[in-house]
Amino acid sequence: MLILFYLILFMISVVIPTHNRCQVLRICLENLSCQAGVDFEVIVVGDGCTDDSEGATLTSRLQNVQFINQPKSHQGTVRNRGVEMATGDIILFIGDDILVEPGFLKKHLETHQAHPEENVVVLGYTTWDPTLKINDYMRFLESSGWQFGYSFLCPDFVERHDLYKFFYTSNISLKRSFFEREKFDEQFTVYGWEDVELGYRLFKNHGMKLFYEPKAKAYHHHLLTEADLPKKMQAIGKSAVYFQQLHPKTSVLPRGLKKGILKIATLSFVVPLGRLFGKVFYYKLRSWQEFFRQ
Repeated sequence: MLILFYLILFMISVVIPTHNRCQVLRICLENLSCQAGVDFEVIVVGDGCTDDSEGATLTSRLQNVQFINQPKSHQGTVRNRGVEMATGDIILFIGDDILVEPGFLKKHLETHQAHPEENVVVLGYTTWDPTLKINDYMRFLESSGWQFGYSFLCPDFVERHDLYKFFYTSNISLKRSFFEREKFDEQFTVYGWEDVELGYRLFKNHGMKLFYEPKAKAYHHHLLTEADLPKKMQAIGKSAVYFQQLHPKTSVLPRGLKKGILKIATLSFVVPLGRLFGKVFYYKLRSWQEFFRQ
């Protein structure tokens, strides 16, 4: 009887940051509208949107959805604003290009119901959207583990000293009260590591426990090519430096695409490319080489 009562009252707030991608946002929201058996709301936060993202949100089939557009800032700031608007017990972060499967929300909810402790975080599984023309570069990122590193995890409870590295806001949920113990650091000014840095603080300061639920499956509708590497690497490098300044005792940077790209940057055969792309390799490569040897 107590479990049934808990099921009825538990609500999820899905927080989605977006910036001028109303077409893929429509698809994202359409998939969410097909979720059944779960009490949930959707909070879409525009990061300085100038397109029809608001229209895409408010004309969706979702019954409980809000849109707010704020001046252009950064992902951590936008997610913090989304949580401020939320009313649910569980906060679930996805991107505007994440397309969820039927039953996605229910899997997140069931894991939290099975583990109601405040410090439990649930990580779902994300793979490339099969409707995209997936290229060899994307296949490599996923198969090598550089994209998300799921091969390093086992379903259910993950017990390792560095589990904060898997705090990916493309598909992750946590108790609202737990999130509010730390929140995103709004000083991250470019893409990369603001999510993992929050995971680090939740793990270090509050004993975060991570449960991996691969049945909470979603698809990443985002095409990547080798041409995207230089710009992404420059942003990630800047965020990595800030991460290291905040937490100088960390000896291993996050897994996944973010770490992989930086590691590629330390290889000698890539360095000449930096001269072609200007200041892509502005950050000290030799220090990163030493960092990855640890």
